[in-house]
Amino acid sequence: MGKFGVKNLFIILFLIIILSCKNDSINNPEKKNINVSDSNKSVIQQKSNRPQDRYSCVINASGYCIFTGNPHQTGLKPKSNEIIDREGIYLFSLREAVAINSAGKILEARGTPSFDGDELIKYSKENMSNDEKAFHQVMATMFPIRNALMYNIEELKKEEWNDLVFELSKRKIKNKTFTQGRTPKDNYYGTLGIFDLAKNPNGKDIHHEVMKFLEESSIYLLCHVTSEEFNQMLKDSHPEQHDPCKDAIIDKKIPFEY
Repeated sequence: MGKFGVKNLFIILFLIIILSCKNDSINNPEKKNINVSDSNKSVIQQKSNRPQDRYSCVINASGYCIFTGNPHQTGLKPKSNEIIDREGIYLFSLREAVAINSAGKILEARGTPSFDGDELIKYSKENMSNDEKAFHQVMATMFPIRNALMYNIEELKKEEWNDLVFELSKRKIKNKTFTQGRTPKDNYYGTLGIFDLAKNPNGKDIHHEVMKFLEESSIYLLCHVTSEEFNQMLKDSHPEQHDPCKDAIIDKKIPFEY
């Protein structure tokens, strides 16, 4: 084989090696696929752990709008510092009550409303700020109110309702009803108005009205019992930079007594 033949042979072998490496890279993108797969798995897990925020109700035989889902099994006994179960049995003190989600994770102190699966557990608040403690008390206060409107409305008595919304009424939260808006979105219900509507829905699905009342009541109460810095955080963290504490129209903040 001549000089040029040997040279050409080396060139051919070199090209074969290069092409072989490229094929391996194309056919075996294993590392990249693993990373993408892990990332997708993480996203799926995060989504599956998030509570469903889609609510609906079923009109029962008596004409009441009863929500689908499950009521909270724990809540704050009105005008007390006692956490009780749905049978009224004492569980532990409000001072040790912390709200968790359905995955067992302690809820972060923010403006996010309660969801199905949220509950109260006995847990030390020693390292929590005053705003965080107030947040968990708001959750404890709202759980029984949610249960009453969403699941127990048929048996609910007016006196019981007045006790449940005591912390709202005390601060003049949701003390007015307005139903003359240009669109249903412009309407809102106060504590008395939503009770009357829920007790007499006339066979209608009123879950939008109920959920609006619950969500606004919760965040307005939170505005009342937390600091100005926390109130600002609620505004800054809102996806549309909306200021819920301005909507609350607070003349004077009234902190929790317990």
